Amino acid sequence: MSDNPATICPWCQTEIVWDEEIGPEETCPNCFNELGDYRSLHVRLEGDELQLSSGDEDELTELSGYQLAVRQRLEQQEDGMECPRCQEEMVLAGTTRLTADTFTPYARSEEVPAFIEPPFAVNLFVCPSCFQVAYSLADEDRVRLVNEWSKPKGTDES
Repeated sequence: MSDNPATICPWCQTEIVWDEEIGPEETCPNCFNELGDYRSLHVRLEGDELQLSSGDEDELTELSGYQLAVRQRLEQQEDGMECPRCQEEMVLAGTTRLTADTFTPYARSEEVPAFIEPPFAVNLFVCPSCFQVAYSLADEDRVRLVNEWSKPKGTDES
């Protein structure tokens, strides 16, 4: 077995083994995340025992507290979204309302109207692992959008 150190990417969980001649990788070759001491836990395995490097015990406690807080929020939320970057489940952070002042719909022509007209609400999701942000149309506006686009052409509600 090789004595070369290995690193686990905190974003994609890929084991990165580096060559002694080249040295440690600065970025993950899989997800291109910058590697380093930021949010990294250094673990040495000797035999069957897990040993933490000095100073990592405090970081492990902080990380466990963070993970517990994330887990509690994920258990409470009804709607979920998978992170497009790292495939972790995202936390619903809140809702924002878009109005005609804050959103300009895109419409090519009168024959092809805008897909959605303001006002409407979107849910904001944040990935607890890579902090990617994503939006999803709020439930009531999803229903409104489907109902509007389900109407036969040429019918107007009066």
